[in-house]
Amino acid sequence: MRERGNMIKFNYKGKKVCINHLDLFIKPFKNDFQLRKIYFEEIKNKLIEFKKLYSSDTNYYLVMSKRDYRRCKYSLLYDIYLPVQSIILKKVLELPEGNYIVGTPFNNYEFIRNKEFAFSGLPSKEAATFFIDNDELIIIAKRSLQEKKNVFNRI
Repeated sequence: MRERGNMIKFNYKGKKVCINHLDLFIKPFKNDFQLRKIYFEEIKNKLIEFKKLYSSDTNYYLVMSKRDYRRCKYSLLYDIYLPVQSIILKKVLELPEGNYIVGTPFNNYEFIRNKEFAFSGLPSKEAATFFIDNDELIIIAKRSLQEKKNVFNRI
């Protein structure tokens, strides 16, 4: 599913940035305990890593493969690693409520936008509702990197 040739690489303020597909999804849970209860075995066996993205009555968590997370976090080649799903999330949050299949050069991804936030981010075989090309991904990524307060999508 992941090919090295599909990586999008660019420089931003002297840092090497890479955009690529990672095995992750975004899912709502009532609290941290519910997430840990559902994914107890995966957490115990150190297969997944999670991070809270958004909090309201429901908490939205980014759940990702620990192997992918470590590979990106400790990469010697890139200073910042951006999952393509997190960049798409920024775009989907600008849209009205609904279900979207977003096409990219990597995969098509399913996102469900509700009035609070958006979730899923899973690869989809369905036809894309709209397509985001490499240039637009880079523009959204640079805009995201400029926002100092909103760094949840960086690894």
